Amino acid sequence: MAPKRSQTVINQETIPDFPVECDRSKNLMVFGLPESETEKENAGDLKDKVVELFADLDEKPLLSAKRIGLKAFGKVRPIVVTLETRTMLLGLLKKAKKLRETEKFSRVYLSRDLSPEERTERRSLYRTVSELQEENPRRRFRVKDGTIQMSPS
Repeated sequence: MAPKRSQTVINQETIPDFPVECDRSKNLMVFGLPESETEKENAGDLKDKVVELFADLDEKPLLSAKRIGLKAFGKVRPIVVTLETRTMLLGLLKKAKKLRETEKFSRVYLSRDLSPEERTERRSLYRTVSELQEENPRRRFRVKDGTIQMSPS
């Protein structure tokens, strides 16, 4: 799906401007779901994998799914799943912990779709948490709502 573009009307002519930020509020990111060779040949294979993943969570809210990024040897590209409503997204994220208990999807993780800036900020926060953990092994730190919090000991 191409990004929406803002448009400027000058003298009854439409001139496309820069892309407008896409709506990520109903997108879910799936990390760690293995790729297959037939997946690129048959788009239904990817959708079937995601439907099977959601079935383990007792959900069936798929609208569309696609892999993003460049294919590289030894790397598994993430999947962007667009859902019908934000409520479905929040329900899936709450149930995501159940995936760890399954044998087939124990290495699969779900996350909401973040902008590149949000991903960079989050990555930085988690690196800081990791450093704090090394310096203070008796303390526990976590990232919540974009801040680093220390858990009570």
